[in-house]
Amino acid sequence: MKKTAVTLLKMAVVIGLLYCFLVSIGLMGAAFKGFGKGFAHALIETTSNPFIGLFIGIFATSIVQSSSTTTSIVVGMVASEVLTIPNAIPIIMGANIGTTVTNTLVSLGHVSRRDEFRRAIAAATVHDFFNLICVAVLFPLELATHYLERAATYLAGAFQ
Repeated sequence: MKKTAVTLLKMAVVIGLLYCFLVSIGLMGAAFKGFGKGFAHALIETTSNPFIGLFIGIFATSIVQSSSTTTSIVVGMVASEVLTIPNAIPIIMGANIGTTVTNTLVSLGHVSRRDEFRRAIAAATVHDFFNLICVAVLFPLELATHYLERAATYLAGAFQ
């Protein structure tokens, strides 16, 4: 009986935290609407070059040390129409590259223990190469075909 109550409590906490996360993304979108059209126009103009968008994603993730934070901000900006889907795709790809900085810094925390450091840097390197290869393959495909943009637009229409 006690295990069931604890399990139900844990499930309620997870559902509550997920709800808070989704509400916060909605609030972030509302906050971006408050910046006005001038901000939106300048941001769209800046990120209209996909290579600049890619570097913005890398830079933002390197600063905040969280690709999830960068991606959540971009999702909030797209939801509030501050950023367009075609401009958001390279930023999210850049966030995936930027997270390589984070995992390398975490692996450096094990530098004083030789065996742990070897395993940590190996795992970080695998993650780095996975993200870099994904972007190296998917970014040119997106530039040439816009398949992610079309898929995202289709899915957005399907859920409306």
